[in-house]
Amino acid sequence: MNSKKWITLFIILFIPLAFFTGCCLNQPFPPNSDTQIDIRGTILNINPAQVNFTILGTIYVEGSLYEDTFYDKAYISITPSTLIFKIDNRFSSNSQFIPIPFSELQTGMMVEVAFTGPVLESYPVQATAKKIVILDTFAQ
Repeated sequence: MNSKKWITLFIILFIPLAFFTGCCLNQPFPPNSDTQIDIRGTILNINPAQVNFTILGTIYVEGSLYEDTFYDKAYISITPSTLIFKIDNRFSSNSQFIPIPFSELQTGMMVEVAFTGPVLESYPVQATAKKIVILDTFAQ
């Protein structure tokens, strides 16, 4: 094959592939679309784990009970498999969900949390986070 055919083949096959799979790090999908929100509230306390590889740390969240939530107060364990996102809509009307590490969580942030696994029904409840979405950097 000559070089023009290779270039044409590249354009026909790989450019659309890159377009349809998405080539950016930002997540343009709502991470809570498939998951019930268990609590929506403000992070009041963060405790990083000392020397534990199964848990990164815990957060304490307080909020109100809403129609779409189950709890108003919770101690939440964060594991390496917990998905943590912040919303970035500065550059477009479509929100971008950017993955962030546990270390970027701060007290005062307004979050939505979906739990995974069993929930200890004490008050406040104790659970493990499946997903955390930061709604606002600092709650009003």
